[in-house]
Amino acid sequence: MNYKKAERIQKLIANYGNYSRREVEKLIKEKKVFKNKELVKLGDLATIEDTIVINNQKIKFNLKYDYFLLNKPKGYICNRIDQKNRSVISLINNYKNRNLFTIGRLDVNTTGLIIVTNDGNLKKLVESPASKIKKVYLVWLQKKINSNDLKSLIKGVELEDGYITKPIEKIKIISNDENILIKLSITEGKKNQIKRMFEALDNRVINLKRVQIGQLKLGSIKIKEYSKINKQEIYKMLAIKIN
Repeated sequence: MNYKKAERIQKLIANYGNYSRREVEKLIKEKKVFKNKELVKLGDLATIEDTIVINNQKIKFNLKYDYFLLNKPKGYICNRIDQKNRSVISLINNYKNRNLFTIGRLDVNTTGLIIVTNDGNLKKLVESPASKIKKVYLVWLQKKINSNDLKSLIKGVELEDGYITKPIEKIKIISNDENILIKLSITEGKKNQIKRMFEALDNRVINLKRVQIGQLKLGSIKIKEYSKINKQEIYKMLAIKIN
């Protein structure tokens, strides 16, 4: 989250202080709110780096981070809220007041585990190519997978743009009959990578579901539902050191 971004002072205090927006607006009208020793007017902008005083008391901003593990359904996107309200963020209670975003993305037809948070530092660390955090997927395929396909996946697959994927960390054939299902783990996250890998092998992904990120598992979280997790636990499960 960019805490240095200026926003309307009543919204800033409501999000991170101990007053509601309506209370702040009332206090501003009563001329009881000051920013950097200057009287505040409705609509004035501020950041948490400004010194804000209400009723002669300096505001202490509560920079609280939230962390959620959500089971993304089909038909939802991982961007910010759109006009059709199809973002996974809209599934979180009181999401409009939390400044939430997803870490990484799943395309609109992919389901499974997604991290939703307002911790920009965690997002930066997880999405960094240097992180090498394992992601585990269940992949339903149109065609049976053969030994040559396995060798290619283990070695690295050349995609349509010439990029050669890193070797698959682990792959397991769960079913190779009518319902063709495999489980695999990767440590990189190119756009639509798994679908493109199998297209390069003349196959097609019918369904794709992410079930694990690092040591964070989807487990029993139902579709469209989520589980809250604390900062210490999520950093530990992702093997990231807390600054």
